[in-house]
Amino acid sequence: MVKVGTPLRQRKVHNHDKNGEDDADDEILNEFAASDRSRKLWLLIIAVLVILNVVLGGFHIHKRVKQWQAAAQEGDSIIKALTDESLPLHVAGHPNGTLVNFHVPACTYCKKLAPEFEAAARELQKVCDTSLVSVDATLAPMALKQYSVTRFPTLLWFRRGELLKDVSPSVRTASKIVEFVDQALQPAVIDFGSRSQFDEAVPQLRSVLRGESQPVIVGFGREPNVYEALQQAGEKFRGSTAFLFVTEAHAEDPSIRAYFRDPEADQEYNGNAGSQDVQNWLRPLMEKSAKKPAASN
Repeated sequence: MVKVGTPLRQRKVHNHDKNGEDDADDEILNEFAASDRSRKLWLLIIAVLVILNVVLGGFHIHKRVKQWQAAAQEGDSIIKALTDESLPLHVAGHPNGTLVNFHVPACTYCKKLAPEFEAAARELQKVCDTSLVSVDATLAPMALKQYSVTRFPTLLWFRRGELLKDVSPSVRTASKIVEFVDQALQPAVIDFGSRSQFDEAVPQLRSVLRGESQPVIVGFGREPNVYEALQQAGEKFRGSTAFLFVTEAHAEDPSIRAYFRDPEADQEYNGNAGSQDVQNWLRPLMEKSAKKPAASN
């Protein structure tokens, strides 16, 4: 006879209890598995929603970019498009300066320049009244011939109604365009109010010139038109040499004098004070001095 509480009985009771625990564990595992499947399902749903939001967001951004581009094409740009008829009037109406971008539709470099030109125009609009405009070369054959435009894009700088410079091809970014315009707007002529101050400065002025240096051009206030002509010449030859104007003039002074290092090389001008006449006198003088061999010290 086996007594209650013997090891066998205890073993049977223990086994029964263990089976109950196993069933409970299975139920917990099943619940956990179901919970895990549910969690994975929600994560999958969330992932799908995130992907959909990204796709939709990208679609909306793309749509907005298209709208901005369309708005720019429809006239949101501040760059005016000119033709043979409108270009001369615009240049004449903006004496403080007009930078013209000549382009053609099929030109890759022209397309690359366009947004840079636009950005420069917006930046310059904040600080000065200089005008930046564009000309489709296919609509302006007369302008191309008049200004000898043969490559695209070409940037031409006008001021006071006159073509002053064919801008270097290195100036093709917004920052360089802004820098060019800023320099082009600096005074072209340095004023000397006092004749005595100028006379004192002449020896020092000559000392900084070299044999190959272009002369310093000085106008004297004998005629009202001299200053205007000198200013136009200063714009035309900007960066080549200095242009000075002395308000006080002696009786023996010419209208304009080109000062070299050697006083005997000085050249005087007493002709017509028209800007084109002065430039015609200066051009060969500047070119000749630029070709001179350097003088030995």
